[in-house]
Amino acid sequence: MTKNILVVGLTDEDLLDLRRIPDGKSFRFHALGDYDEAVDPRRLDPGKFVAAAIQFVQSSPEKFHGIIGVDDYPPSILVPTIGRELGLHVAPLAGVLRCEHKYWSRLEQQRVVPEAVPRFALIDPMQPRDPEEIGVTLPVWVKPVKSFLSYLGFRVRTKREWYGALAAGRDFLPAFAAPFNQLIDGIRRPPGGENVDGNYMIAEELLQGRQCTLEGFVHRGQVTVLGIVDSIRFPNRMSFKRFQYPSTLPKAVQQEMYRIAATVMSHIGFDNSLFNMEMFHDPARGAPAIIEINSRFSPQFSDLFEKVDGVSTHEVLVDLALGRKPRHDKRAGKYRVAASFVPREFRDHMVTRVPGQAELDRVAEEVPDTVVKIRASAGKRLSDWPQDSYSYRYCLFNIGGQNERDLMARYELCRRLLPFEFAD
Repeated sequence: MTKNILVVGLTDEDLLDLRRIPDGKSFRFHALGDYDEAVDPRRLDPGKFVAAAIQFVQSSPEKFHGIIGVDDYPPSILVPTIGRELGLHVAPLAGVLRCEHKYWSRLEQQRVVPEAVPRFALIDPMQPRDPEEIGVTLPVWVKPVKSFLSYLGFRVRTKREWYGALAAGRDFLPAFAAPFNQLIDGIRRPPGGENVDGNYMIAEELLQGRQCTLEGFVHRGQVTVLGIVDSIRFPNRMSFKRFQYPSTLPKAVQQEMYRIAATVMSHIGFDNSLFNMEMFHDPARGAPAIIEINSRFSPQFSDLFEKVDGVSTHEVLVDLALGRKPRHDKRAGKYRVAASFVPREFRDHMVTRVPGQAELDRVAEEVPDTVVKIRASAGKRLSDWPQDSYSYRYCLFNIGGQNERDLMARYELCRRLLPFEFAD
């Protein structure tokens, strides 16, 4: 029987990934709503979008069996809102928001795993105050309570940088957070966060050590950890160089991260969905520290799990949308290690050349199973795509290997076979 799945923010790339899952051709994936509105909070009117989506489903002759989103905000909060109205298997919106709203999330984490929570303070960028007035000691990391891809996130070392970060928040947050503020209206908020909407920012203690991302899911209240991906940064300590799976952290540390994740996700009432938890391990600190929780999976890591474990997280996503417990294998894939490499430039450039199809075909032949996702186009600037605040990524290489040396050799070969060119 064909299963019809609604997708908020569906791209051609997403569709290819979804059709690759086992029995993927037995599913029909339907784009829901206007794509540009679904993925751009500055264009989105959530009330109209949700109403139009429900009207589309109710007037369609098709029977829909599930709803998913692959992208980050706004799909991460549109999916549970629409799915709840349609009676589909989705995460409770309140549980999602206790992940997505970084201040609410910190309050909830502090209640059950205080040892894993760095010092933090709420900032109102509309009423800027000196850091000392709100109990903040520089340097800190400053970011919006709702963001994605480190948007408007800054490492702040001086008062000048502090007020610069708050000025950026005043300029850009109201339009960015408007859909979020509409969708949290009426949601029961955690004690201490009742009056804090998406127009606020948060200052957090700088963490150090080894960074990683724990990927997992909750099905009928049971938390399952799929694995931990190591996050390796460039020397600027801000931008990611690659994400490598499986983690090489000590087993005892990984088990403690599992415990923290299960405790928090159960406490906040999250269910029926994938999540990921970014964390730091610093032996001098003791317990691992939570950076943030995302109420979604990372599509960038999906085929890393497939390469090593034999099950992609796209498959897990669809199973959960249908109310099924996902299968979860360990080390059943073709490779012992896999990584998502993120080539970057540290200045904005005009893109003058990207690899062509013949070059992509050669990579497919010489480095089998490599996934290449180009994030730039000739004739455009690197800044035309969403970026972090410190660099410009222009491509992703997802590669498998039998060990780390093999992995790095395959990556260098891909770089040689797929040249990019830039101009100032």
